[in-house]
Amino acid sequence: MNYYFSHARTAFKYGLLNLGFKPGDSILIPDYICDVLLHPLKEIGVHYKYYSINDNFEPMWNKIENCIDNSTKGLLMVHYFGQPQDIVSFQSFCKKHKLKLIEDNAHGFGGMYNGQILGTFGDMGITSIYKNINVISGGILYLEDRKLVTNVELKQFPILINQKLKVNALKFPVYLIGFLKKLFLKRPKYEDLYSLKESPVSDYMIDEYSKKIIEYIDMDKFHNYRKDYYSKWESFAADNKLNPVFKNIHPDSNPWCFPAYVNNQQEAINWFNWGWKNNVHVFSWPSLPKQIIENNKESVNRWKNLICFGISKY
Repeated sequence: MNYYFSHARTAFKYGLLNLGFKPGDSILIPDYICDVLLHPLKEIGVHYKYYSINDNFEPMWNKIENCIDNSTKGLLMVHYFGQPQDIVSFQSFCKKHKLKLIEDNAHGFGGMYNGQILGTFGDMGITSIYKNINVISGGILYLEDRKLVTNVELKQFPILINQKLKVNALKFPVYLIGFLKKLFLKRPKYEDLYSLKESPVSDYMIDEYSKKIIEYIDMDKFHNYRKDYYSKWESFAADNKLNPVFKNIHPDSNPWCFPAYVNNQQEAINWFNWGWKNNVHVFSWPSLPKQIIENNKESVNRWKNLICFGISKY
């Protein structure tokens, strides 16, 4: 069953509640994660423990075992940048340790794996729509053969005039959008670990305007559009001696962006400046949790050397 919320993080919250997570339970999450995912965990009192991943964004399985205790009820699997994880290994691990498999496909709306939609392999899954499509709001909760039993009586996400203007503005030519951005805005401080943090959002369902847009999306065209865009960045990376995070992407994935490693943070800053000057979205990801920033040097170093080349919303 699919349920449409305003944000994937809201879908995450109600999915956990629906699976019976309660205050004092804990979930294992990777140590390279956006801090907004912690907001719903804190709201419902679910604790979290970090497990290590490597520079290929794969879990270090030998270390995860040591994270499990009697309070551990679930494991979060993140399809980074829309690329599928080793799903079978996650499923086997969760079955062995009697954990709920929580699937974070926030980056890969519309992506598939072996003919099945990403986000539908776990006990629950989430996808963020507005990251890839030009809508105002949109996050999906997938539940494996379950109805949403948690009492959810939420209003639709409120549409403000500036939000509609922003959505429609993205239809303007790229050069015009770039000109207006540089005229009225300054480049975001992508190199600052604390500058891009977001505040918690209130709980809403998706707005009707966005839902109608999603219902009429031609998924084949959408998929081809994002894959073609990604391929162009692959060629660009080869010409500019950038090191792609993924040597090969899954043929049925729907990439959110093109991630690549550079040699140091100054080189990353140079690319951020280049992107701003040339009307190209080059940015850092994610906004790491404070605990990771202060205590996890490996994740911080990865963050400093990782840059993302955006794929325009469909």
